[in-house]
Amino acid sequence: MEFNMKKIRNGMLVEGTVFMVTDNSVHLDFGAFAEGVIYKDWLTLEDIESCKDVMKEGDVITAKISKIDHENQQILLSRTDILLEEKRKNFDKFSHDVEKFNAKVKRSINGGLLLDYNGIEMFMPLSHSSLDRVEAEDFVGQTLEVSILENKNGKIKVSRRKVLEAERKVNRKKEFEAIQVNDIVKGKVVRIMDFGAFVEIGFNQGLIHKSELSHHRTEKVEEVVVENQEVEVKVISKEKGKIGLSIKALEKTPWQIFSEENKVGDEIKGKVVRKMANGILVEISRDVIGMLHKKDYSWDPRLNFAGDVQVGDEVTLKVLSLDIKNRKMGLSKKHLEYNPWKDVTVRVGEEVSGMVEELQSNGALVKIQGVKAFLPIGEIKSERVQDIAQVLKVNEVINAVVTNVDKHSWKMSISMNQLVEGKQRAEFAEYLKTEETAAPTTLGDLFKDQLEKFKK
Repeated sequence: MEFNMKKIRNGMLVEGTVFMVTDNSVHLDFGAFAEGVIYKDWLTLEDIESCKDVMKEGDVITAKISKIDHENQQILLSRTDILLEEKRKNFDKFSHDVEKFNAKVKRSINGGLLLDYNGIEMFMPLSHSSLDRVEAEDFVGQTLEVSILENKNGKIKVSRRKVLEAERKVNRKKEFEAIQVNDIVKGKVVRIMDFGAFVEIGFNQGLIHKSELSHHRTEKVEEVVVENQEVEVKVISKEKGKIGLSIKALEKTPWQIFSEENKVGDEIKGKVVRKMANGILVEISRDVIGMLHKKDYSWDPRLNFAGDVQVGDEVTLKVLSLDIKNRKMGLSKKHLEYNPWKDVTVRVGEEVSGMVEELQSNGALVKIQGVKAFLPIGEIKSERVQDIAQVLKVNEVINAVVTNVDKHSWKMSISMNQLVEGKQRAEFAEYLKTEETAAPTTLGDLFKDQLEKFKK
């Protein structure tokens, strides 16, 4: 049979019959000037030991002319391009029907990874290999679940990140629906912002606002948490896909801690943090501040304790009241001190005896039942006193009458003059009483006996 050599060319597809098969080659008759030869490496896409594993004499196959060798009267053929094209067509159809599939990572190359799916190579950019930053070499040899990123002009790009994001979206929704307010969960701090910290809890993220980090005032978020720190938090809100978290909700307040260690009646130390018109604010422990009202400075109402202390001074006080819920505490300085007026029993009008302790220009201070009573200069005697030192001496014991007693104001007034006048009035009254009970004497009484004699 004559053959027109112009009818064959490189790249042409031909069909022929296998007439000989060896371990390394397949010989094909397709009506050309010479036989066609397909060597083992171009026979199949599979890894085989011998051509006899896949071919036998009499098989009719299609092959592609890869080289025409006139000198050696041989035409080299290949089936790999045809098989690969068939695989590509099958893959294109397959990829339209599935959202994801498994492919094996062959090696890492510049910018990403080279994967294989049934003999079809595909490229995955490193940025699409994971949701996190990774090393390309870590994936070599692994089988990954991927989806098509691009399939164009025989070049296929795939993405594992798309698969992970889709899965995370589904899982996030399920998890979000399962999370309930008041749940206590564990998570990891993934991002620090000026206004708070984002915490990863499973597939979701929640925000710990700066105000929920601690019961204490927080200037910087990093004072409480740092990135990658494992934390236990409480879910305090959940709406519109957002989760509010709190650390402080799981912790005791400073007031609760204080109340566990202290009670009403305890003696405590604190630092003056502010002075006000009606009292002093004292910080007992961090963010636990009590009020020392001015009426509780001292039993002596004349003492201005606020004038004796400065902000920052340490003071010792007594707990009078404790309201944990409303964060209020009443403090007292005077209840740690003895109140000498507590034992005063004298009353107005009562005669008392005391020792002169101090002479003043307008009177004297006299110690009565352990407290100081004031003796005005005008109450020493009925006559006008020009110089009190002329009539009284320090340490002199005097008697007087109480003219005023006010325990609340720590005031007691006495009078020596009123005591004397009182005694004089009493003596005069007693005298009058005696005169009233005495029998009256008349002229008749004086001359009674004489009259009786005259009558006889």
